[in-house]
Amino acid sequence: MYDLFLRQSMSHLKHLAKFTLFERTRTGQLFLAVTGSFIMVDKDSSPVSSDKSGNGNSADVVSPSFTDQDRELAQAALLEFNNGNYGACLQSLTKLEATCGQDLKLGHNKAVAEYFKSDLRKTNQFKKSFDALCAQAHINFEDANSLEDVDHCIFYFNHSIRLFHLKQYATAFHLMSKVFSLIEPMEETLAQRVSMLLLELLLQTHQPEKALPHVSYIEQQFTSTSTLPVGKLSGEKDVKTLDKSDKEKNIEPVDLESDPTKLRLLHFKIRCLLKTHQLSAARKELSLISGIKNNLPSIFLRANLEYLSGNYRRAMRVLNTVSGNIQSFKDIGEHIPALYYNNMGCVHHYIGKPNLSTFYLKKALTEEEEAMKALAAENDGSNGQPLYTLGSNHNIEMKHNLGLALLHAGRPSQAFDLLVDAVRVFHMNPRLWLRLAECCIMVYKKSNGEDFNIAQRRQDMVQGVVGNGIHKKIILSPQLAREVNSQREEISSAIPSTSLEFASLCLRNALSLLNEHSASLKNGNVETSSSLRLAGSHLGGLQGLSTGLNIAGGGLGALGAPGTTLGFGGGAAKAPVQKSCYGAPSAPLSETEVESLRCSVLVNSAYVALCLGDYIMALKHAQDLLAQPKLCGTHKLLGHLYAAEAYLMCNKISDAIDHLNPDNIKDVNLEYPGQTELDKEKANDPDKDAEESKRNLQNWCPNKLGTARAVLQYNLAVAFATRGELDKAGETLKRVFAARGPECEVPTHVVMLALYLELQLGHSDVSRSIVRQHCPQYK
Repeated sequence: MYDLFLRQSMSHLKHLAKFTLFERTRTGQLFLAVTGSFIMVDKDSSPVSSDKSGNGNSADVVSPSFTDQDRELAQAALLEFNNGNYGACLQSLTKLEATCGQDLKLGHNKAVAEYFKSDLRKTNQFKKSFDALCAQAHINFEDANSLEDVDHCIFYFNHSIRLFHLKQYATAFHLMSKVFSLIEPMEETLAQRVSMLLLELLLQTHQPEKALPHVSYIEQQFTSTSTLPVGKLSGEKDVKTLDKSDKEKNIEPVDLESDPTKLRLLHFKIRCLLKTHQLSAARKELSLISGIKNNLPSIFLRANLEYLSGNYRRAMRVLNTVSGNIQSFKDIGEHIPALYYNNMGCVHHYIGKPNLSTFYLKKALTEEEEAMKALAAENDGSNGQPLYTLGSNHNIEMKHNLGLALLHAGRPSQAFDLLVDAVRVFHMNPRLWLRLAECCIMVYKKSNGEDFNIAQRRQDMVQGVVGNGIHKKIILSPQLAREVNSQREEISSAIPSTSLEFASLCLRNALSLLNEHSASLKNGNVETSSSLRLAGSHLGGLQGLSTGLNIAGGGLGALGAPGTTLGFGGGAAKAPVQKSCYGAPSAPLSETEVESLRCSVLVNSAYVALCLGDYIMALKHAQDLLAQPKLCGTHKLLGHLYAAEAYLMCNKISDAIDHLNPDNIKDVNLEYPGQTELDKEKANDPDKDAEESKRNLQNWCPNKLGTARAVLQYNLAVAFATRGELDKAGETLKRVFAARGPECEVPTHVVMLALYLELQLGHSDVSRSIVRQHCPQYK
């Protein structure tokens, strides 16, 4: 008897890693605090006094209790700092320290000046000096609620800047939320910088709904004459998307090139709209900067919009407008060629060209590695990397992307090696564990298509021929399956390898993470948990890692696939409240995506359990799959097939027959029956390319309803034959043969089952005629 057929997993390959976009320039955004007041130091702008009037009068820089000579030294230090003469600045500060004695703010200024003198390279030395000053001022960053003195906000801000560049976004957000509560008595310049940093952190911690009203607050508070009440960040009740009137109102172009702050705020607003899938509103905002040429953030944002809208070829044309005259990696902390190639790889992936996607992603990975090597070569033994380059290594995210592209290109072994590296960092991502399992399954059996090609599989039906003449005998093959034997050596299944045992472990991890997420939602605790212990967590640093990196995590921008990217950085602070599931380096998974992912994990788990001979677990997974509230047609088909096979192997044939009713299957749709916000926005986007947006990334067989029902009927015939009802089995097979046609392909297994039935019924002449018809080489 031949095994039930069609043990093929349903691939859930939907998204490559998704990337975010924003502008980062070469500045640590650190502040130079002069005794008595705060003076902002920003390498991209002229010196600005942070007094409320903002008139830059030197008399307002320091306390009036100082002598005129002290005032001159302080002003000279500030001037030299803003001119980039950090050595002269330090000399002035040293003289000021000699006349005024030790002062907390003066010590802070010296530490900042020394750090800038090292070109922001001696981060550890600066941290040591900075921590000593914080201890002197009794500042405890572990307890942000202890912040009460507004003069200490500068310390919290500079500490958060360092955390931001280290991608510890959650910790930085926790600190800046407290600082923002003291924004009313704060100097205007510092208040503006605090607001901008908090806005960035809201986006990095996946809170674009809260970031949108924060953009409006900054616009009204710092870029116009109108004022708003301050002192708290808009809560969830204040969060709302743009209403219809806001979307449809006329937007008049304004000159943004002369006002970098307004341009950057507009970039922030567009990012928020893209992350909340308000594509039409984002398109209107982008029209404001259509006249600005060679602005990299604007180019990447426009490409991102077309990408999210499903206009992939248009996105390529926008990306190709990136000129060759771009800033170097050491100047901006991002390697633009690597981002360009990565984005082109993502676009080609969605066009349905996985090999081209692989080509571009390999170039992106090579460019990134060369940029990091060149940066390391410039650093001598005493200096480290500049602060703004510390979080710019995107090697893992690009490996994740390349692994997915290779998996789609049919090279699962190469994809597996790359995804194993990615899962060591993003071990809390259930979809990534599924990807690893899919690699193992594809190595075991690449596809179902060959099973429907009878002409190609003829040689597999007969194992050989013995004897001659009247003594000639044909030896039939025991099975048609060409699956690779699973690795059953005496090694732990937790060791990464492309075996079904390791696939089973990966699927258990994915299911555990999904169940943990569902349990946290039911209990009202929707924070991302990092305490869940996964099977095989010794893979190489899996335990305790909670850093979710991002390919463009603060850079000039890379393309974002449907959704947004970025996971939280590690750190002591709790992650912001999230109702979505952790998905770094891709965007957090929405509830619709979580349920769709659960179905894919269950169907793969049932398949792997069947292949490993664990029929009880296979039946449990299949039943759990069929119990899901929403199922696509293909998942429903596989659920019934796997449940039937598990029942059959447990000798519960009647239960198996109940699952093999062809009427159970109404369609073989691959799409999960739940529309996400992005799907709704795409459906309403008048500029979308309908043909491109409907293209399936992965072909799957059987893709026709007639073929799917023929597979069910074949398996029904197997069940009848197993129960000894050979006549019923024969009649069922005749119906399968009669249904053959363009809309109903018949699997090769049908021929083998027909041979078995005729032999069991003693019809040797019919059996020989079947062999002559389908295997003419053995006539």
